[in-house]
Formats: sequence, C-alpha cells, structure tokens
Amino acid sequence: MGDDVIDLPVMWNCGLAIAVANARDEVKRDAHYVTKHSGGDGALRDALEFILRAQGRWKQLMTQYIGERSPDSQ
Repeated sequence: MGDDVIDLPVMWNCGLAIAVANARDEVKRDAHYVTKHSGGDGALRDALEFILRAQGRWKQLMTQYIGERSPDSQ
C-alpha cells in the first residue's frame, strides 16, 4: 500500500498494489486498487475489506463479529 513515488518499486513487485485515495497520480495509475479513503482516514480498512470480499470471506466474518457482540447473543 503506497501513496508516493518512493513506494512504486515495491508496488511493481508485489502481488497486490494498493494506493490510498490521496496518493500521487503516478501511484494510483500503477495500483491494482485505489482506496476510497485517504491514508490515516480509513484507507487500511478499505483495503482489508477489498481483500476479504475478493476471498469471499467478508460476509462470514462480519456475521461472526457482529453476532458475537449482539445483545441477543448474551
């Protein structure tokens, strides 16, 4: 995950290059995915949700997480 040109070499050599919403245009252009939120404002959560949805795990994890904390489960 990157935001400036210094991050490009790593992004070019990793399996999934992610840029944050406030990244430089050069970085966004070379990213596989650009987050909806800026760095420090929810970008990591965007990236994690993107990956979990791609893996088909998002719904199950949310059901487990929310279900375990639901007042009805106590």
